[in-house]
Parts: sequence; structure tokens; C-alpha cells
Amino acid sequence: MGSLIGSFLSVCTLGLLAGPTLLGLYRMAFKAMRGERPDVGDIFEWEGRFLPAAVTFFIFVILHFALGGIAKGSIGGILDFVVSPFLTIGLALTMPLLLERRMDLAAAINEVGRLIFSRNTLVWWIVGLVFGVINVGGLLACFFGVFITFPFTVSAAAVAYRDTFGLDDPNRTLP
Repeated sequence: MGSLIGSFLSVCTLGLLAGPTLLGLYRMAFKAMRGERPDVGDIFEWEGRFLPAAVTFFIFVILHFALGGIAKGSIGGILDFVVSPFLTIGLALTMPLLLERRMDLAAAINEVGRLIFSRNTLVWWIVGLVFGVINVGGLLACFFGVFITFPFTVSAAAVAYRDTFGLDDPNRTLP
């Protein structure tokens, strides 16, 4: 339901609410991981992170479109195939850093860039490729499939974030 509301609002606002509602979807995923009950209203809990989330989303969208504009012909197609998965996983890991660690945009992108272009570059590229293929598959299923595939990839990205950066759990007890 959250992705349906987020998608509707994103389309109605010409993408302005896409980043913030994506942040809300991550909030819902993190609440579920902590054993709390996510609420559809969480999609609107941005904690003063509206502007960084919106700007982050538009940066990655502009990079995707710029790459698409450059990606004419076979060389451009290869470039698109190589770079797009990095942009996909970059957005997927940058948003949680904005939310959970309250990092500023430049620091979050820098942190994700260092992570992605480390010893595990190929692994992150494959993860980004899989996320992209899953979401494109949802779009191809008469567009409505994305309401199933997108929450799945957001949840998978939230798990990747948790396993990579850790997740502060306010419910845990100290040993």
C-alpha cells in the first residue's frame, strides 16, 4: 500500500515526492526489521529530510537520463549496461544513509561510492543489475507489477544496508 501511495504522489507531483516517499518506504522496512509494526503513515515521516531526499533522487534520475542520452549506439548501450547498475545500487544505499545516519547528501554519496568501488565492486554491480532487472520486469508486467517488485527491492536494499552499515536498534538490550 505504501508503494502505491508513494507512486501516486510521485506521479502527481512530477517526481517531487519520489525521493521523500522512497525514504518513507525505507522507514517502513527498517521498522519491520526492528520488530516494530510499520504503518502506511510512515511514508510521510521524513524527519526534516525532505530536501536531501528530493535532491538525492533527482541527482540519480538526472544521471540515469544523461546516461540514456549519451547511450546511443552500441558503445552507448555498453556504457549504459555498465553504469546503470552502479546508479541503481548507489541510490538504494544513499537513501538509508540520509535516513538512518542523517548524513548530508555529499557525505552519503561519498560513503556509498567508497563502498561500491572497493574490493567488492563486481558484487555491488551484480546487486544493482538484479534490482534493476526486477523493477523493469515489474514495469513490463502492465506497470502494476512494479507495486510488487519495487517494495521487494526496497526491502532487499534495506537488508543490504543493514548488513553493510548496521542498523541502530532501540529495542535491543545491552549485554
